[in-house]
Amino acid sequence: MLIFVSGGVRSRKSTIAEHMVEKLKKGHSRCMYIATGNITDEEMKERVKLHQEEREKSIVQWETMEIRRDLQGEVSFFRKEDIVLLDCATNWMANELFASYDGWEDTDFQREIIENMKEAVKEINERASHLVIVSNELFEGGTLYGATFVYMKLLGSFHQWLVQEADIAIAAEAGAIVMKKGVWQNG
Repeated sequence: MLIFVSGGVRSRKSTIAEHMVEKLKKGHSRCMYIATGNITDEEMKERVKLHQEEREKSIVQWETMEIRRDLQGEVSFFRKEDIVLLDCATNWMANELFASYDGWEDTDFQREIIENMKEAVKEINERASHLVIVSNELFEGGTLYGATFVYMKLLGSFHQWLVQEADIAIAAEAGAIVMKKGVWQNG
């Protein structure tokens, strides 16, 4: 089952996704946390620390994997009983797109990134019992140009694909769950 949780900055989307995993956990499920963020400044360092502290307080024991790029290379690690939380697609795409700053303008490179990300999601979703993907909504601030516009356009396209593929799609707004697709039966 694929679950997509999106929301603005500080909407509690990660907390909502973690609680969903807690509700989905049964028996011997491994709860896998794929962290995609790069610590680039003090604010990000604090956010990562906060997320780590919240997971430590959780009723589940998380196994954290820090994978910033090339997620498709790690797919074989996952098993059928796993519940996987990927936090977040926003960072993952930025890491893929801007790993080589010179390549971001190449449309073939952009297509390849999107296809690789889609393939990784499909494969993890097939291997694990549940895949929960968190991502930021970045589209309320108006249109920008250059690298930021390309990034937002690609992220928007990826979000549309995720919603299409997802069994459940949720928007987090000020800590509340707004159902966009499917039904969340577990709470």
